[in-house]
Amino acid sequence: MFKKRDPLRKSFEILRDVRILRDRITRIQSRLDDRVAELSKRLVDLQSRGETYLATRYAEEIANLKRLSSGLSLVLVVLDKIDLAIQHAIIRREFATLASELSTLLRDLSKLPETRIPELSVVYADLETGVRELMELSSSEVLSITYNPPTSSEVRAILEEAKAALRERLEPAR
Repeated sequence: MFKKRDPLRKSFEILRDVRILRDRITRIQSRLDDRVAELSKRLVDLQSRGETYLATRYAEEIANLKRLSSGLSLVLVVLDKIDLAIQHAIIRREFATLASELSTLLRDLSKLPETRIPELSVVYADLETGVRELMELSSSEVLSITYNPPTSSEVRAILEEAKAALRERLEPAR
């Protein structure tokens, strides 16, 4: 009657959301790079005509777009590490550890302004919801007869690298 949710299935759904988010970020970065190239051409044209005020404005806009692109690159690196950790946890069946680590990492990631881009925020919200559901599923998980090692240092090491990158990014913001 009631369908029991499987933490393995939920982990695959989270992995799908992470990959969708990575693809969208890559597309946004591509559009930003195209826009920077276009503005750079206009900047050169304005400088050759001697219009310094407009050239300065274009240079500021180019700097802002490059800053946004570098912020998105950091989010992309963190998502790559999350992807690796999820794959590893799926193989080792360590869903409780994964869920607790991901919840803190996503909480830190949500402090970055790049995650509030409308095109990304919906998928990011789905990702957070999936991690919360995985926490609930893994905490109520029935003990199985098969033996699994208690924790995996490899998953923690991968996620610690991602946390360190986020801390480095968030420190100047505080």
